[in-house]
Amino acid sequence: MREIKVSAPGKVHLVGEHAVVYGEGAIIAAIGKRTYVKIKPSRVIKFRDLNWPAVSRCWMLNEISKITDQAVKLWKRGNEKKDFSELFFFIKKNSYQNYQAVLLGLAMKSLKIKEGFSILVKSQIPPGVGLGSSASRAVAITMALAKFFQKQVSLKKINEIAFEQEKIIHGTPSGGDNFTCCFGGLIWFKKTPEKEEIKSLKKEVNYQLKNFVFVNTGLPKKTTGELVQLVRNLKEEYREERIKKIGQMSKEMVLALKERDFQKVKLIINETQKNLKELGVSTRKIDELVEKVQKIGGAAKLCGAGGGGIVMCYFEEKKRLIQLLKKLGYKPWECELGVQGVKIEKENL
Repeated sequence: MREIKVSAPGKVHLVGEHAVVYGEGAIIAAIGKRTYVKIKPSRVIKFRDLNWPAVSRCWMLNEISKITDQAVKLWKRGNEKKDFSELFFFIKKNSYQNYQAVLLGLAMKSLKIKEGFSILVKSQIPPGVGLGSSASRAVAITMALAKFFQKQVSLKKINEIAFEQEKIIHGTPSGGDNFTCCFGGLIWFKKTPEKEEIKSLKKEVNYQLKNFVFVNTGLPKKTTGELVQLVRNLKEEYREERIKKIGQMSKEMVLALKERDFQKVKLIINETQKNLKELGVSTRKIDELVEKVQKIGGAAKLCGAGGGGIVMCYFEEKKRLIQLLKKLGYKPWECELGVQGVKIEKENL
């Protein structure tokens, strides 16, 4: 029986959080935690996601098409109103059943797939902590469908489809997450009202970054939107000074990585965290953790919007760093950055 296995990485902001909102540059890295997708033949469309243990779906082709058309219609309406509440209510029904149908439906429509299949998803990426779990799923599912049905499509096309899938769950995503999960490596991302820059840094940084360790400090009490607004509410002069510094750190990070100057990398990570703390998006728990990591000679910073969630730590003496994090009561996980993007897998899920 023919089957296809595909995986796509998650992502993390190496540097540049919050500053991107104000048109500064950021570096996004593909991380060594992946979403795995396996597809095999079926008369109907079957969907199972091992991260939702109770989830096992089955649709006819016309059902998928109908749900997808409805979601696209709701997205268009939400985009006009600048309010996606209706769409989000629709996709969350019955443990995100409609969202799962639309993920498949958008890919099927773009790839002109009119046959059934059975799809199994397993992800190593924790959801809701800014590590690109939805983008990783979108990219892996789309590539798996393309390969299974022998559609000759480029990575550029896979990325375009994944961006449409991301719109359904995020409303108006930046496009940076799906680009990183698709192409892998390190990505330079900058968005202003005039233009958008999303480009690979593979020429500048053609190696994977080691000695990074992540810990989860718990789900943030504020949403991303609330944390962005918190920064926006600061006095403009105070905010702009720190935003500009973070933007400068993004530029310096490209140079430091190009030159493999990891002392400079540590300084940039710590300086970025200092500015994020001053913007009010850190927490006491994160501050204490960062201080302890810095004390042994390492570097650490919050990831994403902040207010809790993932903290990225770096130290050349990785074993010592892991020992410290365990002693502090965390469950650290090692993770290379700048890994390969979406790819065909040979081993089983």
